[in-house]
Amino acid sequence: MVWIFEGLMFLSVAGLLAAFHSDLAAGTILLKTLASLFFVLTGVYGYKRDQDGERRRLFSKPVLIALLCSMAGDVLLALDKSQGIFFVLGVAGFAGAHVMFSLAFCRVCAVRKTELLWTFVIFAQLVLLLALGDFDFQGLLPVLIGYAAVISFMTVKALSFWKCRQGQKKMAALIMCGGVLFLFSDIVLLFWLFGIGMPKWVQSVNWILYYVAQGCLAASLSARAARLGAN
Repeated sequence: MVWIFEGLMFLSVAGLLAAFHSDLAAGTILLKTLASLFFVLTGVYGYKRDQDGERRRLFSKPVLIALLCSMAGDVLLALDKSQGIFFVLGVAGFAGAHVMFSLAFCRVCAVRKTELLWTFVIFAQLVLLLALGDFDFQGLLPVLIGYAAVISFMTVKALSFWKCRQGQKKMAALIMCGGVLFLFSDIVLLFWLFGIGMPKWVQSVNWILYYVAQGCLAASLSARAARLGAN
């Protein structure tokens, strides 16, 4: 089922790219929603497979909530036309998703002091990019700085699975890949939304990175459930 849902997600992404480059606004919104629905369904399937009640509550549930928040953010950003209230709510949805991802990751891999240092390093680089880049933030710079702090910590926590991957290497690899690709997709999205004179292929790269990231994070639930079922 994971392969089916993720296959349908990538078919939807292919349709999304075609609709976007053909300037089909309604088709773009519909296919973006469908693509997001399929990574949520991947997460739901993995959540239901996890039969360990305590671990399900500590890890699978917050990841599933994060996927739902991400889908809400996707829909809201798709509906946004002028960086208005839909944009702010969409960013809030993604920030909530990163908080829930981080919560789940912290419950598996305890926070270390070095991770806080690396979070600051990544955050400082993102703030430097915001300060030096050729962007028109339309008054939303404080929102983006707050978001940068959240995504920085989530990325570092995803990478922390390298140190606690024993017995769950597939799950750890999916989470690490998902966290890094999510960060890259957000950087590309920054250029698309606020950069001046960006070509359409920038948005396409953002979507490809983003949906691969979400596919990895959603599939990590099934990888975890499969590992638990094998024990």
